[in-house]
Amino acid sequence: MPDQKIMRLLIVNLHLDIGGVETLLVRLIPQLARRGVSVTLLLLQKKVNKEFYDSLITHCDVKFAADAFPFTKKHLQAFFGGQPDVAYFTINQAFVLGTWLLTRAGYSTKTVLGAYQTEIFCAEAKPWQYHRRLVQNAIRNRIPASSMIFGNTAGRDFHADKLKVSFNASPIVRLFVDIEKYKFIDRSQLPRIEIVSIGRISPYKTYNFTILPIVSRFVASGHSLKWHIYGDGEDYDKLRNTVDAMGLSDHVHLHGAMSYSRFQQVLDNAFLFVGSGTSLIEAAACGVPALTTIEYAEDAISYGFISEIQGFNLIEPGLDKKVFAIEEKILETLALDTESYTQLQHECYRKANSYSGDSVVDEYINVFHAARKTGTAVRLNSFQMMLYCASAALGYAMKKLGLHH
Repeated sequence: MPDQKIMRLLIVNLHLDIGGVETLLVRLIPQLARRGVSVTLLLLQKKVNKEFYDSLITHCDVKFAADAFPFTKKHLQAFFGGQPDVAYFTINQAFVLGTWLLTRAGYSTKTVLGAYQTEIFCAEAKPWQYHRRLVQNAIRNRIPASSMIFGNTAGRDFHADKLKVSFNASPIVRLFVDIEKYKFIDRSQLPRIEIVSIGRISPYKTYNFTILPIVSRFVASGHSLKWHIYGDGEDYDKLRNTVDAMGLSDHVHLHGAMSYSRFQQVLDNAFLFVGSGTSLIEAAACGVPALTTIEYAEDAISYGFISEIQGFNLIEPGLDKKVFAIEEKILETLALDTESYTQLQHECYRKANSYSGDSVVDEYINVFHAARKTGTAVRLNSFQMMLYCASAALGYAMKKLGLHH
């Protein structure tokens, strides 16, 4: 049992807009607060979903990195309001900036990393990419495996292979979803026209592009298929331009960012959901058959419906699972009779229910308490921070110029 001393937990994330990690934090933080954990959420960007923010401000102290300036020890100690016991980082930038700020404040806060995307901490690091090597060397040499949280075994194994580090001692804490807040709706009588996807339009979510030729073929064959995509991200403009160039603007509708409270509403006419992350689980909870995609895939492929997949590895590349063409699964769904479609709905719903439960929150708390006792306080000096910023800026500029980096 963890000791009963109140824990001061600092969570550092990129922003609080709609995304997989952000929805996890919106579920997790109130539960942590109810269990007596004092939570501060530090955001690197002032990019905030109002619903998310309003739901959190009564459960934690929300701070923005810009307010940490001028980065003096005195100011930072006032900014943090005392030394956090544990800092929980969800992305590279959060780890680097957060750790540097804590170092400047003179704190020895223990480090925990949460890896919820296939290569979040293990993307290829070329010799000049100091911004990646800094983080990866910290993982190899400073952060114990017990302080690395993975959402599933696939993510853990992928990081282990790329970083050449054993993460056998790393906790696997599955994602969790508030299944109870959604209403299961029988969709067997709906016209099978609308497909919906909800999530960030990011480079690793390649399905946003690889499914477009499938829609084009359906349209050419006379089918009135509509694909509604909700979300924004780095590739939003690129996707918009591709849809227009392919002449699909009447069939592929990009709605941009949506209010999260509308999640169930935008699925009202959906006969199929295609996507990744927790949105798959939430869609299935609403009664929409949820078809997985595979991160980074160059083709429109899937491991099937969530109900067809054993365990909690759903979207990672290279899994030892049967792979289907997404077009094949769409055709299969269109051909189902009413009884078979209803059965598919319920099978996906039952799978979604396996992501519910308070035990997940207890697992997080156990990891944080263990880190407070036996974890490591990583420190970064200003010279390292300067090199990190220069390397990251160079990588960003090369990407904008269309150069390989």
